[in-house]
Amino acid sequence: MNRMDDRDKAVGITMISSLMLGSSYVAIKMGVGAFDPFYLSAAAMVFGVLACFVYMAYNGTLVRSIFKMRMFWFGSLLNTCLVSCQYIGLTMTTASAGGLIIGTNVLFVAIFSHFLFKEGISRKRLIGLALGFLGLVTITTKWDVEVLSHGQLVGDLFMLGSALCIALVVIFTPRALKQMKYEQWTLGLHILLPFTLLGVGLMIPDQGGIGMNAIPLILYIGLVCTTIPTIMWTGALPKIGMVTSATVLMLESTFSVVLSVFLLGESLDAFIVVGALMTFAAIFLVADLEGGK
Repeated sequence: MNRMDDRDKAVGITMISSLMLGSSYVAIKMGVGAFDPFYLSAAAMVFGVLACFVYMAYNGTLVRSIFKMRMFWFGSLLNTCLVSCQYIGLTMTTASAGGLIIGTNVLFVAIFSHFLFKEGISRKRLIGLALGFLGLVTITTKWDVEVLSHGQLVGDLFMLGSALCIALVVIFTPRALKQMKYEQWTLGLHILLPFTLLGVGLMIPDQGGIGMNAIPLILYIGLVCTTIPTIMWTGALPKIGMVTSATVLMLESTFSVVLSVFLLGESLDAFIVVGALMTFAAIFLVADLEGGK
């Protein structure tokens, strides 16, 4: 019974982290119009990393040995690509479409698992993959050839790159947690972000800046949308497994769409709705709790 209770709690924690992660698309979208997206994200990551250091110091897990691990720095580079693609993409596309595209990361988890770890892909999962990519095309192009020349497609492609990176983070997290604690892995995922995002911001001129009025948004993105949900997710993952965790995390896309509609006033056209339904159906097929057998 205790094991079931622990598993149920882990699922609940993962659901809450999905809500927090899903709110990031709205928060970032609210900020990129008024502030430089890279300065904004760099400042947010400073607070996120500091929070992680404080949490690790409190738990006694802030040790030098983690900085000598290759996996620690691999996660840092991977997450840097993830966040960079996400911030750039959200300057060109809507938060709702971006959140839905991010939700397709579960599809890529299945593909990467097959090629990297030789895990089989059943017929059910193959159907799910095909349905998912069809939904992705529906969301991004709306089956209009002219959209290929629009800037939003470029933003959607950046969000797709972010989804690919998320899939790799999911794939390598179980391996990382065999070498380090979940809060140590979380620190690794975020430690390079303040420097790399600040560097990109300095290289791209005329993007504006940030002022004191950005502090609430910076704190929210850095803590509520980044470090805290990541710690919650990585801490719960060993208790429910990668597949179940990936399935629950798909709620991130649902939350992002709902919040975008209510907080940003974004509209949902028929293509977004149909594409979303296809994507969610595909995720259920690919992230089958029986392992796709």
